Amino acid sequence: RTFPYEGCSRNSMNNKKNTTQEERRTDSDETMSCTKCEEYLAGWKRAQADYQNLQKQSEKEKLEFRKYANEHVLSDLITVLDQFNLAMKYTPALETLSEEERQRWKNWLVGMEAVKSKWDELAKAHHLSEVETSGAFNPSHHEAIEERQHDEAPPGHIIETIESGWKLHDKLIRPAKEIGRAHV
Repeated sequence: RTFPYEGCSRNSMNNKKNTTQEERRTDSDETMSCTKCEEYLAGWKRAQADYQNLQKQSEKEKLEFRKYANEHVLSDLITVLDQFNLAMKYTPALETLSEEERQRWKNWLVGMEAVKSKWDELAKAHHLSEVETSGAFNPSHHEAIEERQHDEAPPGHIIETIESGWKLHDKLIRPAKEIGRAHV
């Protein structure tokens, strides 16, 4: 029969009867050797567990790094997208234009909406999303620019969005700039 610890013998594991002083000394050495083996094994197990925990932590950090590696580039692209959205807000009213100009603007708008659609697909593919800007003001996602009186909005609610806020996955990379209803 084999024993789990090298250096431990059957004699050191069993009760002793009728042993001479020399045998007792040998048994004592074996018991001490067996205790050392147990200490070494426990230390080895702790080292293995520490190493496995280190590997898990390292993998977790790598995944976290990959998840937010594009944050800087996407932050730069957000400013371009904001300017694009601002330009789209100021398209002329088509009904005031002549038929020829109206047709040109319609064609231009179709092209710009296609570009906007591609921007939205790109943002979604990279887990970039706009911060919700309707309802109650949330200081962890919104930055108050101004407070105004407003008859229709309840106190502490958003009246107008000045600049969109953005999140990468669940991390806020830029808060939305808002005008909110004053608490009166």
